[in-house]
Amino acid sequence: MPAPDEIRTAMQSYIKFLTESDLDGIMGLYAEDATVEDPVGGPVQRGTDAIRSFYGAAIPNLKVELTGPIRVAGNECAMPMLAEIDLGDRAMLMDVIDVMKFDDEGKLVSMRAFWNPADMRPRT
Repeated sequence: MPAPDEIRTAMQSYIKFLTESDLDGIMGLYAEDATVEDPVGGPVQRGTDAIRSFYGAAIPNLKVELTGPIRVAGNECAMPMLAEIDLGDRAMLMDVIDVMKFDDEGKLVSMRAFWNPADMRPRT
């Protein structure tokens, strides 16, 4: 199981990769058989091909920033973020909590993003 500091470092890299639209960096964090559920209740992306396609569509218009501490418990973590999505004619903000689970090698096996489209608001 990865140490808490290793998980925190991976999550700081994840935020950096998202903001820089670094798809290869993001994919390097994931295990081959990982899942992504973003938002929770939506379709679950399974495996690296589906996850790569999901992020490839999302990250060109996305910036994120950490808004609180990364909380680690065992091989899982949760982190609050503010996401800004560029919709072309306007930018929208949303508060997100990502919950991640890691395998023994320190790779992400599950990412679940808690947010609701109804809570999105315009950037002013």
